[in-house]
Formats: sequence, C-alpha cells, structure tokens
Amino acid sequence: MNMDRAIFELNASVEATSLYILICALMDLGAPPTIEEALLKWNGTEKSLISAAEELVKRCVLNCPIPVPRHVHLHPTTRDRWC
Repeated sequence: MNMDRAIFELNASVEATSLYILICALMDLGAPPTIEEALLKWNGTEKSLISAAEELVKRCVLNCPIPVPRHVHLHPTTRDRWC
C-alpha cells in the first residue's frame, strides 16, 4: 500500500502520523496491519499506540471500531474520507 503524503497535511499528532506510516509499512511487507503487529515495531507505550489509532479512526483515516481491537486489521481509507 502506498502511503498518502496528505497525512502530513492533516495536522494529526506525531503519534497518529507515525502509526499511519507504520501501518502502511506493515502492509507493504505483507504483515497484518493490527495493533498486535504494530506493537512489535512501536517505540512508545501500548497506551500511546491505542490513542494514536483512536485518533486516526476519529479522523476517518482508519476504518475500524473504537475501542480498537488488538487483532482487527487497521485499514487506511482514501484521503477524500479524512477529516
């Protein structure tokens, strides 16, 4: 999956932007884009990762429920849906 550079124009938090980039990288590697998988590469706490994921869901960048389940795929949406 190609990362959409518009993520930098969204003015999301550093953590949320970093998580978006990480999710895109996981998908490029063929790894499942889940909280469980992201935690293996995340430099912060699990709490900061969950918070970043929830921010991306609220901004419609990710399509998944809140609270974000650890095993559900975090699918990025197209930029026309972002808010």
